[in-house]
Amino acid sequence: MERSYGVIWQFYYWVVSFRKVCWRLGLVDGVKLRDLKLNKFLEFMFGIQSSSWTEGGHWSAHWVGLPSGDWMLLLILAFLVLLIGVWWLYKRDAQQVPLLRRTLLYTIRISILFLVIAMLLEPILVLSKEEKIPSHLLVLLDTSHSMSLKDAWKDEAKATEVSRKLGMSADTDTLRNMNRIELTKKLINESFLKSLSAEGTRTIHLHEFSDKFNPESLKVSEEWNAGGNATAIASSLRQALLSYTGMPLSGVLLVSDGQSTAGEPPEEVLQMLSDEGVPLVTVGVGTTDGPRNVAISQVEVSPVVFVQDTNQLTIHIESRGMEAEPATLLIEQRRNGGPWQEFSREDIVLNLEGSLQPRNYEFSETKTGKLEFRAKIMDTGPEISQDDNLASAEVRVIRQRLNVLFIAGSTFPEVQFLRNTFLRDRQINLSSWLMAADKTYEHPGDLPIRRLPVTQAELNDYDCVVLYDPDPTQWPVNFPELLSNFVTKAGGGLVYIAGEMQTAQMFDRQSDPSLNWLNLLPVIREPGLFRSQVQIRLSARSPWKLDVTDQGFQDPIFTFSSDSQANEEVLKNLPGMFWHFPVTKAKPGATVLAVHADPRMRNEYGQEVLIASQRVGPGWSIFIGFDSTYRWRYLDEQFFDGFWARVIDRAGRSKQLGGNYPFRLSTPQSTYQPGSQAKIIARFLDESQMEPGLQRLYGDVERGDDQPIPLTLTAGNKAGEFSATFPVPQPGTYFVRVWLGDEAAGATVKTATLPIKVEFPNKELENPALDEAFLQTMAVSTGGRVYQLSEANEIVDAFKIKQVSRLLEQRQEIWDAPLFYILIFGLLVTEWIMRKWCRLI
Repeated sequence: MERSYGVIWQFYYWVVSFRKVCWRLGLVDGVKLRDLKLNKFLEFMFGIQSSSWTEGGHWSAHWVGLPSGDWMLLLILAFLVLLIGVWWLYKRDAQQVPLLRRTLLYTIRISILFLVIAMLLEPILVLSKEEKIPSHLLVLLDTSHSMSLKDAWKDEAKATEVSRKLGMSADTDTLRNMNRIELTKKLINESFLKSLSAEGTRTIHLHEFSDKFNPESLKVSEEWNAGGNATAIASSLRQALLSYTGMPLSGVLLVSDGQSTAGEPPEEVLQMLSDEGVPLVTVGVGTTDGPRNVAISQVEVSPVVFVQDTNQLTIHIESRGMEAEPATLLIEQRRNGGPWQEFSREDIVLNLEGSLQPRNYEFSETKTGKLEFRAKIMDTGPEISQDDNLASAEVRVIRQRLNVLFIAGSTFPEVQFLRNTFLRDRQINLSSWLMAADKTYEHPGDLPIRRLPVTQAELNDYDCVVLYDPDPTQWPVNFPELLSNFVTKAGGGLVYIAGEMQTAQMFDRQSDPSLNWLNLLPVIREPGLFRSQVQIRLSARSPWKLDVTDQGFQDPIFTFSSDSQANEEVLKNLPGMFWHFPVTKAKPGATVLAVHADPRMRNEYGQEVLIASQRVGPGWSIFIGFDSTYRWRYLDEQFFDGFWARVIDRAGRSKQLGGNYPFRLSTPQSTYQPGSQAKIIARFLDESQMEPGLQRLYGDVERGDDQPIPLTLTAGNKAGEFSATFPVPQPGTYFVRVWLGDEAAGATVKTATLPIKVEFPNKELENPALDEAFLQTMAVSTGGRVYQLSEANEIVDAFKIKQVSRLLEQRQEIWDAPLFYILIFGLLVTEWIMRKWCRLI
């Protein structure tokens, strides 16, 4: 018997090893037991946990743990060997035991071995049940920037139909005032979502997307805002599908304008939907015409103008989606708050999208007061908004009365006559200062002063400063700095008249820092320039006339008559001068108006300059190299008075008009893209304010902390217009600075500035029309279709799947259930009792 027990335990060890090998090789398979009824006995005896989901249903069950195929045959053979072996052992060792008892012991022993083998195989009971559950429907809403646009809805019939289907009756005006995301909210409401749910047979999941899928659920009660920088339709679809992996989908409803501007190509995602049998249904929001809009971006006019002057009004028009379409531009004006009156009405043709379209008009006023202009674009047809079709500007019309500060270094006939003509001129408010006078002297003037200005504010109250041969040593200490800022920053005018007392000494000491203001003058006198007494006497022996240059003939200050021939006759007959102050040459960019007529008064640069003018920043600088214009009174007093009135007007006008440049900076486009060439245009509003010899303007362009790039604006085909191009390689804001004067003047003078935006193209706005073809391609490839807003009632019927079947399974390991332990223990006890009874132990 002891030997037989050893054999049995060896067999037990073999079975355990065999079970582990089968489990490692994955050779365990299942055998189904159909229609197994569950009850409390199974719960207790097999250890199956009952739960609410196991109640009230018809379950199928099978249990896993038995090997199959060849391994099953081997197991059966092994079991048969075990049966025969155990029987043979009992027959050999228990011959004295009756057959019935021996058979009973044999059966008990085999049963114990059978139960041990069953436990070693670790059988698992699998319960399965099929039930119906709701499917899941994804509703994806495009909230990118293009969905914030308003469509014009040119087709009135279609607009009426859409309005009616979205519950707005036939109110097409309301439709046109709603952007695409607002129309989407009109479609996706509580009633629509309830219809999609098909009485609870579908679960609806509402999400938004732009450049990516937003996993947070969107609520109908919340406010929806569009503003994503890109639209990634395919990528968002993939992300949505991954978020709902494992859930049975009845379809995807995509609401968008179809403009996919980012993300992956749609082919792979559409193939994924097609393979899984998930239809993609699309709803196109918008129109194939896209947004149409025309706007008046600016009404450009000088805020201050003079009475009787010819001024320019510019209307800047910008349009989108309306190329080559007609429109009407109406301009109205009113004076001092009175009724609006029509100023101009013009039929225009709109330009390409992205380009500014300027329209120029001239006007002149005879009375002072407030003048208002408003411009309106009409007859444009449907557009996304008409709020920007109207713009206005205000102009203050003033009488030309300039404040002039006249500083004379000494008494001279020129001084007396100049002061008298300024006092007579009702367009001038004069303050005079005679530096040679004693302290008790009452300086004559319309605005008398008792000292020279000592602050910038005091000097800036004037429009023009006239210096006759001054002595700078008697000025306030800071007066040279005030004078420089007055011209270069405030736009004031400076007129310098050379005299015989101080001028030569000043220029000989021009390297003195206190005389830096001499750099404001449009002429250069090189150090060491020397004239002998013989030359001086020769030039003073007889009067020499002015030789007016071609630029001088064109300049208004030499316009003594409106008749060109009469004016030329006056210039020829003007009395000449005896003394003049010689300079080397005019500065680059300066306009030479007159030179000395004496052929001996010349140098390597030509005839010596007598009168020259130049812009210094926004201000004017005029140099007169002789002090005997008073002699022109011998021909006609009006010639003298008129000349100086025009000089003062030329020099002081810019300051009177706010210290601005007489040109305006603009660009032909509102924005530029990185890597392109930008163009800056400087356009003179009044060509009379442009020096006749002006050939170029200087400037620079800077971005952030980058080194400024110098610019040279050259004259174009249009009179009074200068332009330059420059690269804009990086995005950002570029600041263009332009000034009048030489190339280096930009470091010291006030400049005209214009910011230019350079930004990457907004793909959302490049082609914002409804891309119905793209939506159609996506929908058809997955078994869906595309709908319009006018087909809102039909969208629900596009989804066929409602409830879906689901197989529920519960796996219970029953190899260690109490039943096995009870049976084994009971059989072992029974066998022990039987063996005791049979006297086998």
